[in-house]
Amino acid sequence: MPGATVTVTGSETGNLLRTLTTNERGTATIPLLPPGSYDIAVNMQGFKSAVRKAVTVSAGSILSLPIQLETGSSSESITVSGEAPLLEEKSATLGQVVSEQQIQTLPLNGRNYLSLANLTPGAIPSSGSRDQTFSAYGNTGLQNAFLLDGARNENYLRGLDNRARDMIRPPLDALAEFTVQTSNTSAEFGAAAGGVVSAVTKTGTNTIHGSAYEFLRNDNLDAINYFALAGSKPLLVRNQYGGSLGGPIIKDKLWAFGAYEGVHNRSEGAATSTIPTPAQRSGSYGSTAVYDPATTRVNPAGSGYIRDLFPNNTIPGNRINALGQRMMNLYPVSNVDGSPSLFKSLAPQRQDSKNAVARGDYQASSRDSIFARYSIARSSLLAASPLAQPAQSAADRNIDSTSAGVGYTRTISPTLVNEFRFTWTTINMHQDSTLARDEIIPGSLDPRVTSGIPVFNVSGYASLGSQPGCCGNSPLQKTSGVWDWSDNISKSFGAHVFKFGTEFMLIRPSTFATSNGRSSFGFSGVFTQNPQARSGTGSPVADLLLGSANSLTTGTIAEAIERGWFGSGYFQDQWTVSRQLTLNFGIRYEYSSPYIETQNRMANFVLDLGDPLYGQLIQAGNAARPRALSDRDLNNWAPRIGFAWRSNRVKDLVVRGSYGIFYGQDQGTGVTNRMTSNPPSFGYGAQTISSDQLFPSSGFVLVDGATIPRPTPIKPADFVLNPTATATLVSWPERPKTPYVQQWSLSLQKQLPMNLLAEVNYVGNHGVQLFGIGEGNQPLTLGSTTVVSRRPLAQYTRVSVKALGNWNMSSYNGISAKLERRFGAGLSLLTTFTYGHALDYQNAALDLCDGCGSGGTIQDNYNRKANYASSDNDVTMRYVFAGSFETPFGKGKPFLSQNKAAAAALGGWRVAAIFQTQTGLALTPGLSFDSANAGTTSRPNRTCDGNISGGTAQRWFDTSCFSVPTSYVFGNSGRNVLRAPGVQTVDLSLQRDFRLRPDHPQILQFRAEGFNSLNHPQLGAPGLTVGNATYGVITGTASDNRQIQLGLRFTF
Repeated sequence: MPGATVTVTGSETGNLLRTLTTNERGTATIPLLPPGSYDIAVNMQGFKSAVRKAVTVSAGSILSLPIQLETGSSSESITVSGEAPLLEEKSATLGQVVSEQQIQTLPLNGRNYLSLANLTPGAIPSSGSRDQTFSAYGNTGLQNAFLLDGARNENYLRGLDNRARDMIRPPLDALAEFTVQTSNTSAEFGAAAGGVVSAVTKTGTNTIHGSAYEFLRNDNLDAINYFALAGSKPLLVRNQYGGSLGGPIIKDKLWAFGAYEGVHNRSEGAATSTIPTPAQRSGSYGSTAVYDPATTRVNPAGSGYIRDLFPNNTIPGNRINALGQRMMNLYPVSNVDGSPSLFKSLAPQRQDSKNAVARGDYQASSRDSIFARYSIARSSLLAASPLAQPAQSAADRNIDSTSAGVGYTRTISPTLVNEFRFTWTTINMHQDSTLARDEIIPGSLDPRVTSGIPVFNVSGYASLGSQPGCCGNSPLQKTSGVWDWSDNISKSFGAHVFKFGTEFMLIRPSTFATSNGRSSFGFSGVFTQNPQARSGTGSPVADLLLGSANSLTTGTIAEAIERGWFGSGYFQDQWTVSRQLTLNFGIRYEYSSPYIETQNRMANFVLDLGDPLYGQLIQAGNAARPRALSDRDLNNWAPRIGFAWRSNRVKDLVVRGSYGIFYGQDQGTGVTNRMTSNPPSFGYGAQTISSDQLFPSSGFVLVDGATIPRPTPIKPADFVLNPTATATLVSWPERPKTPYVQQWSLSLQKQLPMNLLAEVNYVGNHGVQLFGIGEGNQPLTLGSTTVVSRRPLAQYTRVSVKALGNWNMSSYNGISAKLERRFGAGLSLLTTFTYGHALDYQNAALDLCDGCGSGGTIQDNYNRKANYASSDNDVTMRYVFAGSFETPFGKGKPFLSQNKAAAAALGGWRVAAIFQTQTGLALTPGLSFDSANAGTTSRPNRTCDGNISGGTAQRWFDTSCFSVPTSYVFGNSGRNVLRAPGVQTVDLSLQRDFRLRPDHPQILQFRAEGFNSLNHPQLGAPGLTVGNATYGVITGTASDNRQIQLGLRFTF
C-alpha cells in the first residue's frame, strides 16, 4: 500500500532507528540494520496500525515481512509477535543462523561457539595443523572469512600457530548470535573462497541484565581413554568461569555491555609411543636382517652395491657408537605387558586463558548511531611430551590477541544509508623449549639458541629432543597486525536495492624464528638395509646405535618483517522483479598486494634465469625486479548472480540458484613457503646434509669432537653451500595468478506444518589456477647414482627447490538436506545431511600450505596428475542432529501452571542433544625412506584396495596391499587411497532452571553435560608407514572418551 509510514524501533533499547514511507509498489526497504530484535510499526490514515513485535534480524540476512493493514481508526492497533519468516525469498546464499537460544542450550565442550558451525549443512569439522574450525562444501577451512560485529576478525599470523583463522572468540555470554554462510555469498563478501562466519556481540539494553557462571570438569567424572593403561586415567581439573553485565548509561540513548571468561586447565595427555626394545638397545635385531655399512662395496657379480650381514643380526659391542648409545639411553623402558616396543604415558599440561569483551552503543540521533568494541584474549600453555625430559622437551607457548573496532551508521535519507567500520587487530605468539642447553656435538646449537638439545628423528619411533610438532623451531616469536577500513552504502530505488562499498586493509606480519637451530639428525635405517633389496631389511634404531645419520639439517635464526595490503570494491543489486521473483546481481573487484620485507631480507629463486637455464637467486631491492619480487595480478573480477523464486502454485515453496567467483588469499601460509626463507635470512631455508644411502660418511657420523657445519646469513650473490650439504630454496612465480573458486548452487525450501523448514541443496565448485608446490630440482631420471648427480640445475645440484605455481585445481560436487524447527513451544531441532566428494592435486592450495595433511606432498613433479585424488578434507557423508526440549509444566506453560508443587517438581527442566556421525578422512600410505632415490617423498606399491570392512585398532586396513617398490622406481599407490575411522558421537545436556523470585527474571540454572555420552571410542588414524611397528595399527583416539561437565549459571 503506497504512502504508509513505517517505523523501526529497537525491541530492547527503545530507540527509534528508522522512519520511512512505502513506495508506489507498497514496499519499504530498511537496509543496513544492525543484527538484533526490532519492533516494526506501519501506520496509514483510515487503517488500523499494525505492529510486528520482536522481529529478529540476523547478520547477513534479508527478510521479507508481509504486513497487512485493516480498515479502521489509526488509534487502533493490531500487534503480532513472532520470529522472522523461515523461507529465504530474497537471497540465494546458503547457510545457517545459530541463535542465542541454541548457543546457550546445546551441549558445547569448551564453550567454543564455532563448534556449533559444524551443524550447518555442508560444514565438515577441520582438524588440520593450521585450522581447527570447519570446511564448507569442500573448500579448505583456511579460506573461511570471519567477521565480528560486521568487521574483519581474521588472523594473519604466519603459519597460524594458534590453529585458527579467526582472531577473537568472544565468551558465549557475550554473543547474541552468529551466522554461517557456506556458499555463494553476495558481492559484499570477499577475500576468502570458503565460508563466512559473522558473529554479533550483545549490546546493552534499557534494563540492567547479566550473568555469572562456572563450569567444572575433572577426571573423576570422565571415562578412561580407550588406549590408556589399565586402571590409569589422565588427570583433569578444568574450571571455566565468567560473567557479563549490561545496561543503560542514558536510557534510550547510550548503553554498555561487557563480559569476561577465564579458564584454568590442568590435565594429562594419554599417549602411546613406539620405542626400541631391550634387544634393539643392546644391538640385537632377531629375525630382521641387519647389514654392516662398513662392508658396503660394489657388487662384483652385477649392478649396484652389496653389504654383509652382521653375525646373528647383532651389532658387536665395539661397533656401538658412544653418542648413539647416549641418545638411545634416553628412551624409557616399555610399560606395556607383552609389547616391549610400546610406551604409554600421561604427559602433564597446564593451560590458562582469559577472554574479555567490552562494548558501547550510542544513538546520537534518529539518523546517527555509533558503537565501539574492545576485546582481548590471552592464553598460555606448558605441555610435557609423551616421553619425559630429557628425552623430549615440553612445549612452552604464549599467545596474546587484541581487537578494537568502531562503527558509525548514518541514515542520510529514508532510502539512503551509509555504514563505516574500522578495526585494529594484533596477535603475538612466543614459544621455546624447556630443556637445558646441551649441544651434544659442538656446533649443533645455534649460538643464539638458549635452551634445548638437538632433535633425533628415528623413523617409525618416537623422536628425541624437542617435543614433536612444537619446539624444534624455537625460540619462535611471531606477530601480526591488521588495520581494516570499510564503508558500505545502501540505496533503495523502486524495486531495486543497490549496495556498494569499499575496503582497505593493511597487513603487517613479522617472524623471529629458527628452523633447526638445534640441528636435526635423521635415522631411517638405510645404512643397515640390503642395498640390493631394501624392503624388510635394516633398522632405524640400528643406524642410531651405529651413530650413522642419514641426514643432518641445520639452520640459523632469522627475522622477517613483512608488509602487504588488500583493497576491494563491490556493487550489488537486489531486484524484486515481482512478488514471486527476486534477482541478485553483483560484481566485486579485489587486489592483494605482494608482500615486501622492510629490510629486503628475502630473495626468489627464479628457475628460468640464465643461459643455459640454471636458476638464479634474486634479492629484493634488485633494480631490475619489483621490491616484492613478483608482479601484481590485476584481473581479480568476481561476478555474482542469484535468484529466489516463490511458487504461486505450491504453497510455501522457494527455489533458489546462484553462481559466483571467489578469490583466495595466502592466509595460512607458513614461513617455509615464503621468499623470506631464502638467503639472506636462511633461517627457515636450512641446509641439509643428505647421504647417498650407501656410505655413512656421506651423511653424518656421530663422533665426539666432530663439529657441525652451520649455515650463516649470506647474500644471494654469495650463495655457497657446504660442499657436502643440501639446502631448500623457495621459488615463486614472477607473475603469479590469484587463485579463485567458481561456486554454483540450486536449492529448494519448503515450509511445513509445525513451524518446520525443509531444504535440499545441490552445491558444486571448481578451484582454478590454485597454487601447487612441487620439487623444482627433481632429478630428470631415476637410478642408483646420487640424487645430486642427476639434478637438472647444474650449479645447484645440492639444492632442493620448493617450486610454486598456479597448476593446481580442485572440484567438489555434493548435496545437502536440512530440516529445522526454530525454538518455540519448548522445542527446537536442526537435522542436516551432507553427501559430497572433494578432489584436488594438493590440499590447502589457495594459501600455499603444502603438506598440511597426509597427502600434501607431490611424489613426482613430472607427473602431477598422479596426485589428483580425494582431498585431505574430503568426508563423503555426514549427518547431524541437534535439538532441545523443555518440559511443558509450570508458570507460563500449558500444564500445571496453577499447581505450585507439581510445577516445582516437573517444571524448568530442559534436555538438549547433538548427534554427529561421518565417514573418515582420506589417508595416504608412505615409506620411511626414499625408495626411488629421487629426493622426494616416495609412496609404496599397491596391489589391492587396502580398505577393509570391519577394521580393528590392531588391523585397520589390509597392510599386505602395500609394499616397498623395486629400487629406483616410484610406487604406484595413489594419494589418499585409504580412509580413517569415522566419527560417531552423542553429546547430551540436562538443565534445570530455578526461578529465585516469582515475578523477576532471576534464574539459577544447573547443567549436567556429557560429551561422547555413550563412550564410543573415536579411533584416530592408523600408522601409514610401510614396515613400521605401528603400520596399520591405531594407537590413539581422535577425540576423548566420555567427559562430564557440571555447571551453574545465574542470569538476571
